Amino acid sequence: MEAEGANTASTIDNANSLKRKSDDIGWEYGHLVDPNNKDRVMCNFCKNINSGGINRFKKHIAQVGGGVSKCRSCPNEAKLACLKWLEGTEKKKKDKVVRELGLRDDVQVSSGGQQEDLTCAGSSEPHKLGPIDKWTRAIDPSLSSSASFQQQKINQALFNERTLQVQQYIAKWVYTHAEYARTKSLLSDREAEKEKNGCSIMADAWTDMKRRSIMNIVTHCAEGTSFIKSKDTSAISHTGEVIFELVDNAIEEVGAEHVVQVVTDNASNNMAAKALLLEKRPNIFWSSCATHTINLMLQGIGNIPRFKKIVDQVKAFTIFVYGHHRTLECMRSFTKKREIIRPGVTRFASQFLTLQSLLDKKDSLRKMVVDAKWENIKETSSKKGKEAYDTILSVRFWNGVEQCLKVFEPLVKLLRLVDGDVKPSMGFVYGELLKAKREIKEAFKNEELRYKEVIAIVEKKMRGRLDAPLHLTAYLLNPHYSYADSSIFDNADITTALLTCVEQFYHGCDEDIHDEVVNIEFTKFQRKQGLFGKKMAKNCVNFDYNPG
Repeated sequence: MEAEGANTASTIDNANSLKRKSDDIGWEYGHLVDPNNKDRVMCNFCKNINSGGINRFKKHIAQVGGGVSKCRSCPNEAKLACLKWLEGTEKKKKDKVVRELGLRDDVQVSSGGQQEDLTCAGSSEPHKLGPIDKWTRAIDPSLSSSASFQQQKINQALFNERTLQVQQYIAKWVYTHAEYARTKSLLSDREAEKEKNGCSIMADAWTDMKRRSIMNIVTHCAEGTSFIKSKDTSAISHTGEVIFELVDNAIEEVGAEHVVQVVTDNASNNMAAKALLLEKRPNIFWSSCATHTINLMLQGIGNIPRFKKIVDQVKAFTIFVYGHHRTLECMRSFTKKREIIRPGVTRFASQFLTLQSLLDKKDSLRKMVVDAKWENIKETSSKKGKEAYDTILSVRFWNGVEQCLKVFEPLVKLLRLVDGDVKPSMGFVYGELLKAKREIKEAFKNEELRYKEVIAIVEKKMRGRLDAPLHLTAYLLNPHYSYADSSIFDNADITTALLTCVEQFYHGCDEDIHDEVVNIEFTKFQRKQGLFGKKMAKNCVNFDYNPG
């Protein structure tokens, strides 16, 4: 007991001794918890223990600094005293850097005999030796007095400050100016393309993570897409008048003479805005978004009971497998670490890709569910586990997957075409839709009773949206289709669409322009005369346009 008391007294004496020897103001408001660990300091006011040393403890008292607990029990005098001490220390550090920055220009080296002296400009006194000089002299007296060593010390002191300055300069000026020049160059290409061939205005409304309704307006041409503006429309109703005003202002900003069409989705308020725009600007087309329309087709087909059942079975199986660590690990071991879920550009494209992935791994999955490794997993004996087992071993299920893929694939290919930026797609939309309808009928072996429901959905969604005069005219003027099948030129609906587009695009122009376009330029195209008779134009017939 006496020994323990002696040790305690010794500990207190050591702590008090340390505080008396240090003139740091922090020791007036705190004390060491363990004299052998100078980093652990206890606050005399709130009894909080800081583990960052006396400097961090002063921030605790002064109630400053990030990540430092604030003392709420200390008097205001202690807080101000520590704050003043910290500010003084920070000022000393800044003054030191300033002196060292100026020292490089002021240093003069003079040699006399074998010894070199380091003096400052304007002073005859030699530079006072610091701790590093004394340490160096203890090793080699000639080192600390050499000008090269002193210069190295100065460079070392300046290194961090200069490096930071250079990095800030590069980030602020060099990289920023380079990126600005690059962006300006890209935009200049698009400006030239816009003036030559025109552009499209695209308007799209969406909701961000804060549930704000945002309306984005962008321009699109062959060179790519350029952002115009984004407006928070949460406080206003998205009426046709509001959308019309936003689009019309964007047209004014871009230049009405450069705008060929406006593209939006098929919502009723957008159709109301379309009517208002055609009233004010009758020569600008208003088109429905092809991506949105094809998504509606896929959604409608996916809701047909025979297809919905297969999609729901696939969804249930993937949720079960990915919902448990052991089933997921088992699946990956049998598929050689290949996933069965594959994300796509839209929800319906993702469903198609997952169906495709599942069919590719059919044999591996069938082997998996009959293997002892799968049976030994506790979750596989549950109701959902047994349903997953039955699904994978069902012949009818796999036949259904194949049927879904045959029906979805033509439309998914078209979705990739219209949703990509590789090539302008307007001239291919209607032609690829006709091709998709043919392939869907072939998937049902051309039996009308079986394909009737699917084709009805496709035709309903495309009517008035993807078979508008502009789409039909683009289809007619694409030699990939019309040069391969000359009967297209005799189709009354398509030639009427051409006349409608010419009248709208050249609205208010002299009738001689209409005559030149329809009776001269179009005739040359139809008869493959002039530039249309070149080999490159004729080869468009055999051009294999792969949207995927």
